Amino acid sequence: MSYVRFLQDLRSKDLSLVGGKGANLGELIHAKMRVPAGFVLTTAGYRRCVPVISLQELDIVNLRSLEQKTLDIQKHIAAVSIPASVELEIKEAYRSMGSPIVAVRSSATAEDLPSASFAGQQETYLNVQGEEFVLEAVKKCWASLWSLRAVQYRTWQGVASGDLALAVVIQGMAPHEISGVVFTLNPLSNEASELIINAAPGLGEALVQGEIVPDQWIARRPDGAVLKFTPAPRIRQSAPGLLITQRPSRGCLNSQQVKELAQLCLRIEEHFESIPQDIEWSYGLGEFHLLQSRPITTLGKG
Repeated sequence: MSYVRFLQDLRSKDLSLVGGKGANLGELIHAKMRVPAGFVLTTAGYRRCVPVISLQELDIVNLRSLEQKTLDIQKHIAAVSIPASVELEIKEAYRSMGSPIVAVRSSATAEDLPSASFAGQQETYLNVQGEEFVLEAVKKCWASLWSLRAVQYRTWQGVASGDLALAVVIQGMAPHEISGVVFTLNPLSNEASELIINAAPGLGEALVQGEIVPDQWIARRPDGAVLKFTPAPRIRQSAPGLLITQRPSRGCLNSQQVKELAQLCLRIEEHFESIPQDIEWSYGLGEFHLLQSRPITTLGKG
């Protein structure tokens, strides 16, 4: 295939072709982690479908002008016609998975740098099923590379937009009774003997985007013993019209699950040459599933 690569065939050397997310998922599979099956529509597919976009004359300070310009770009990308050769490869790869419910996730070539995190700058679409809906979500991911927020952030970080391209990960939805994020080294204190686990029931996208407050554990490296637990506030109705915020004594993971997850994520850190990692995961059907791993970019900034 010219435009599609399956996750199990990818390694870190493929970054320019499949973006940071795609390359790291391939590394997780190579490290024998439990990763939902899927494939990547590569940057070659993006370049085949999306014309070169120039922002040389863009005034990053003029928000009204920038917003209109980026909206025009996104509308143009959303309306592109995907060539038959690219569309066929996407459909064939999706059918080979059994046409399941999938997550369609952006994977940019400028995914994360030592001084900046691009997490959340591009879009993810969950619970997508059906060939036409997958194709539509792919174009939305492409368009999200040119959102107001993404263009601004890249400019502030000195990342040139001219050579950018976006790969798209199409991946089976993992079981998600619980989802969350692990930082294999505590980024709040830079304490090398601690890691942090954030978790919440259900899908983790709202947690990753900072839209909800999770349960949080500070655990000890390397055994995962719990050092401190901060439960998320839970709101209950005690009487008509009266809402009370409580902090329950137990979180959505038990201590044994915390230990298991901590040790699993430290193995991932070891695979990535002992570089502290920001890891997305979910839990369901009695097992942890890995959804992404990337270097922590906030260490030393507290």
